[in-house]
Amino acid sequence: MTNTPLIKLDNLYLKREDKNITGSTKDRVIPLQIEKLKKNGFSQAVISSTGNAAISAAYFCQQKQVELTIFLSPNVSPQKLAVLKQFPSEIILSLKPISSAIKYAKTNNAYLLRQSTDPVSLVGYQQISEEIQNQLSHVTSIFVPIGSGTTLLGISQKIPANIPIFGIQSAANCPISSLFDQDYQKENRLITDALSVKYLPQKKQIIETIKNSQGFAFTIQNEAIVLANHFLESKNIVTSLEGALCLAGYQKAVKNNYSVGKYPVILLTGSKR
Repeated sequence: MTNTPLIKLDNLYLKREDKNITGSTKDRVIPLQIEKLKKNGFSQAVISSTGNAAISAAYFCQQKQVELTIFLSPNVSPQKLAVLKQFPSEIILSLKPISSAIKYAKTNNAYLLRQSTDPVSLVGYQQISEEIQNQLSHVTSIFVPIGSGTTLLGISQKIPANIPIFGIQSAANCPISSLFDQDYQKENRLITDALSVKYLPQKKQIIETIKNSQGFAFTIQNEAIVLANHFLESKNIVTSLEGALCLAGYQKAVKNNYSVGKYPVILLTGSKR
């Protein structure tokens, strides 16, 4: 679950969070949440997810014999749904998966595995910062794709103040990056489906964290994501489009002469499904 590889690619470094047990950075947090729920006397958990967090939860809940209910949007990726069906967890499709999960947690005394409102999540993502610094002590910048923003916040808490953090979002869903980077055309098709969250409880904190680090947030077009993905695959690096999004953010930063230093790290948050 920990000590994922950091590999050098040309003039940058890739943190391979897609090499976690279930294939995503969610594995940093879910085990800690399950440990917490068991200590607090819960016997079941509930989660709403676009796929990766649910897959992680299904795996670790099965390992720890915790009953799990999963709420998913009907638009969930068929590939991710197929993975989830391999586990004994109950899967419920809902047009409002987040509110459905919250309601289920309250009425069934189930622990809500929601990272953006659970402080233990930040502890899990702090591990990434610590590993990066152990693997590359002279890291000069970090690029993180933003969904709920919890990953970015956790990483920021263990990174020295002089290292800028760059957040990256798609032009199809950019509630944070559009406040920094208006050089984009709004798109309707979201190809980075793991970053579809629209309500961000920690929005103000995310913005302040990026600004305080002297970083920035970039908004990326689908075409740039696809091109970045082709580049990664040409180097035999097969990862999710969220990772390609992050690389495209780095490329935009370099093109626009942002100071990323000699040792930038790009987070690849999930495997290709």
